[in-house]
Amino acid sequence: MDTLFAYINPFTGSLILQFLVLALLTGGVFFYNIKVFVLGLFGHKTGAKAEMESSEDLSVKLEEPNKETQKAA
Repeated sequence: MDTLFAYINPFTGSLILQFLVLALLTGGVFFYNIKVFVLGLFGHKTGAKAEMESSEDLSVKLEEPNKETQKAA
């Protein structure tokens, strides 16, 4: 019976590891973008757009009382 001794040198091992990590990260970003696109078709706001609108709403709410107090004075 023959025995097979396989050897992967460190350079090849690190390339394989880098490829696997890159494939996982790329797949994650790809499917996240698809999810955001599909949810955007139905009017859901995600990520930076929702954060920007919520901060704009907050700034408008904070500015309104200041304008009213200036008018009263």
